[in-house]
Amino acid sequence: MTITIRQKALANDNISLYLDIYDGGKRKFEFLSLYLLPEVDAETKARNEETLQRVHQIRAERILHPETIPEVGHLMIVKEIPNDESPEVLDWIQTYIDWMSDNTDYSKAIVDQSKYLKYLMSEFLANKRRPHITLRKFDKEWFKAFFLWLKNDYVPQKYVRVDAKPLCEGSLHNVQQRIVTVFNKAVKFGKLKANPFYQLEKSDIFPKPKTSHKQYLTPDELKRFMASDERSPGVVEAQRAFGFASLTGLRISDIKALRWSDIKRNKETNTLVIVQKKTKALNAVPIGNTALSWMPPKGDDDFVFHLPAKANVDAALKRIA
Repeated sequence: MTITIRQKALANDNISLYLDIYDGGKRKFEFLSLYLLPEVDAETKARNEETLQRVHQIRAERILHPETIPEVGHLMIVKEIPNDESPEVLDWIQTYIDWMSDNTDYSKAIVDQSKYLKYLMSEFLANKRRPHITLRKFDKEWFKAFFLWLKNDYVPQKYVRVDAKPLCEGSLHNVQQRIVTVFNKAVKFGKLKANPFYQLEKSDIFPKPKTSHKQYLTPDELKRFMASDERSPGVVEAQRAFGFASLTGLRISDIKALRWSDIKRNKETNTLVIVQKKTKALNAVPIGNTALSWMPPKGDDDFVFHLPAKANVDAALKRIA
């Protein structure tokens, strides 16, 4: 058995440390939830040295006592398969989802995107009457067929009281990124010799959408939006949340998670202190009087906003606009 310490750079500039465990022809990763931080001062450098020491201690423990290697949790374990067999595409996507769900290095958004990929793939394979196709059978022609189906045939029914529309360029590119990652993981674990995606012509793939010109609400437009006389509770809640987000810069994921206890009050200022869902960064935002006036009355629980499903939020905002 060999155990190697590996590193993975994260978007927030931290480095995740994990163990690459290879034993008897089987490979699995143990993610330790230990991180190296950017060394901005002597204190951070000392913390990183302590973290590395801890990782080496864990590695030594796993080598001397293999029974301590966890069977579940922060591991990606891939069952061995005979040479003449291959996992089914949908089963492999689910294996990937299960691994990411137990891995703190991946955000909930990435996990949800992978779940969405599985949903799309199940719809596509059902349409083609091949729900049990294996990874090795899913060649470049199947990739092309999947992409064409996404672009020309699939129409998501996700909006309430709004006409359904095909997937936009950004969504198509995101789905493409997910399936490429899933197949790359299959190559890494020996389930495929190569990823068929890389055999496609440039004309067969979804290019990264060009950065569009962003338009911003003017202060007058925001005032008119907030002055809309809506009475439906769900629409009013979406209206308040949108106004508050516009003045604080919070994403919808942060708005949904916002609690009254996140707001620090004193005689002079009100400050919002949260760990952002997407970036995992600690953020402190002053709350002005206008933003305070758009907050709802405090309810029975600690959550500030009680928004409906995202599709209903989209529909509510379009109804006001």
